[in-house]
Amino acid sequence: MIHDPEQLSLDVTADESVVKPNVSVSLGLIVTELVINALKHAFPDGRTGKIVVDYHARGPNWSLSVTDNGVGMPQDPADARPGLGTSIVEALARQLDAVVQVAAAHPGTAVTVARSQIAAVRPTAEAV
Repeated sequence: MIHDPEQLSLDVTADESVVKPNVSVSLGLIVTELVINALKHAFPDGRTGKIVVDYHARGPNWSLSVTDNGVGMPQDPADARPGLGTSIVEALARQLDAVVQVAAAHPGTAVTVARSQIAAVRPTAEAV
């Protein structure tokens, strides 16, 4: 979908963490939906830009974001109706016990899907 790398670029950053196969499939589907959405909506009329995909994990917690420097979200809420892709991302996030946040990136849009769990901590002998 990116025919001219001078017009649009896609950068990916990720740590070296490993996830279970079913989680990786869901994360891949989320990335696909969010990148396609940015390609379809963020860069109208041949506008140049960049899409950045970022993934980092620490223990059971992780964060996946897709950010673009495109035109941003519509100002009129009536123009910002969620589509099928949004429903898919939200459903996959629920399956992963994650939350979806959409924010203005000035310019562009940032969508973050994050899972945050508090790890169980066993008391040490000193703490008892």
